[in-house]
Amino acid sequence: MAKGGSVSRFFDDLQFNPSLEQLLEIQKERKVTVLTGYNNSGKSAYLKKMAENERVLYLGPNRFYSFHFMSLFNHDENELSNFRQNMFNQRQSQYSNFESSFYDTNRALTRLTNERRQKLFEVFQELFGVEISVRSEFENNEFSNRYVNIDGDSLSVTSSGTRLFLGVLAALMDERFQTVALDEPELGLSPVLQTKLAPLIVARERDDELFPHNPRFLITTHSHSFLDKGTPSNNFIVSRNGNNIQARQCLDKQELIDIHFRMLGNDLGNLYLPDAIIFVEGETDKIYIQRVLCMLLPNHKIVVESSGGDIAARLNSWSSALGDLQTGPYRRRTFVVADAVMQSGLQRLVERLGIPVQNVVKWDGNGIEYVYPPALLGSIFGATVHSTSELIIVGDRVSAHGVTKTKMELAQALSAHITSSTEFPREVQIKLLGPLRNAIVPDH
Repeated sequence: MAKGGSVSRFFDDLQFNPSLEQLLEIQKERKVTVLTGYNNSGKSAYLKKMAENERVLYLGPNRFYSFHFMSLFNHDENELSNFRQNMFNQRQSQYSNFESSFYDTNRALTRLTNERRQKLFEVFQELFGVEISVRSEFENNEFSNRYVNIDGDSLSVTSSGTRLFLGVLAALMDERFQTVALDEPELGLSPVLQTKLAPLIVARERDDELFPHNPRFLITTHSHSFLDKGTPSNNFIVSRNGNNIQARQCLDKQELIDIHFRMLGNDLGNLYLPDAIIFVEGETDKIYIQRVLCMLLPNHKIVVESSGGDIAARLNSWSSALGDLQTGPYRRRTFVVADAVMQSGLQRLVERLGIPVQNVVKWDGNGIEYVYPPALLGSIFGATVHSTSELIIVGDRVSAHGVTKTKMELAQALSAHITSSTEFPREVQIKLLGPLRNAIVPDH
C-alpha cells in the first residue's frame, strides 16, 4: 500500500492461511505448536495476531535486560490492557515492528507466589547444579532490598543466557494464561541452554511441576532444538507472498528431518561431515571421479567409495551404519555410479533404500573409460581420439592407435592431466555433475 511515495505494509493488511482461529482449531488438543520458516516469512506475525486475545501471553524477542534488586509486586488490574494498547499503537506506526515482551524477568519472578517461585528454583537448581534463592541485601533486616542469589552471586552478574532462561520459564508459569505465544525461545541461549529449555516447553517433560495449569505454547523458532520431534504434525512451515502468509503443517517424519537439516544450514560440510558420498564399482572409477570433483567442486567434501565390484554390499553397509538411510539427510546425497550392465539386485536395493532416481548414474557403456575426455586420451595414446568408441577394452587392458595401457595406468595418467578447464563428456555433466550439484548446493 503506497503512502507519501513510499511503500508500507501494515499489520492489519496481512492475510493468514489458515487463519489464526483455524490454526488454533487444528491444534486445539495439542500442547505445543511450532512455527518455522525463513526470516520475514510471517512466523512472528501469527504470534502478534494472537496477542490481541487478552487470554494470550505474548513474549516478544526483546527480552534482554538486567536488574539487581527485585521490585515489589504491585497488583495492577489494567496491566494487560495497557500492554495490548501499547502494542496496538506501535504496530500502527508505518516504520515500527513491535518486538517488546510483556514480561521482564523481574516482573515474572515477583508475580509468582512463593510456592510457585520455589518450584521454579528447584527445577533450575536440578538442571544447572547451582543454588538459587531470594536473599535480603542485609540479612538482619527483612525490609532491605532483595535480590536473586545464584551460588553466591547476584543474578545481575550471571550470563545473559541464565537470566533469559529463568525469565522465560517464570513467565510461562503465569497461571492467568492458557495460551502463551513465545517468539524465538532460543534467543541469547547457548546450544547447551537450548537443549535444557526445549524439553520443558516442547516435550513438556515437567508439566506437573512447572505448568499445572496446562497451558498450550505456540512458538516460532530458527533452532532445530525447539522442533517437536515426537509429533511431526505439531510443526508448521510458514511462508509469505506479499501480504499473504501461509502455514503448512509438516507432513511426516521425513519432512521434519528436512526442516531440521535446513535449520542446520543445508550444508553437511559445515558440520565436518561429507557433503555427499558416491559409490563406484572399482579403483579406476574412484581415481577419475575424485579428480573431476576436486577440480570442479573444490569447496565441497565428497567421498568417492570404491566397492570392488559389489556396490550393493557396500551400500547396504552404509545404510546400516546410518541406522536408516531413508530418514536421514544422506538419502538425497548418496549416489551410485554403475556400468551399463548393472550388478544383479542393485536396482531393487536403491529403490528400497529410497535413493532418488537421479542419484543412480548408469553409464551407456561398460567401463569408466568410455566417459573419459577424448582430448586427454589423445595425449596419452599419441594420436587424436575423436570418441571413446575408438577404445578397445579387453580384460584389464585398453588400447587405441596401437598403444596399450592397463586400466590403472590409464586412469592415473589421464587424471594427472585433468584441470578445471577440462571439457568432460556430456554424459558426465548430465548424469553425474548436474544431480550432484543440485543435491549439495544449499538452498537460500
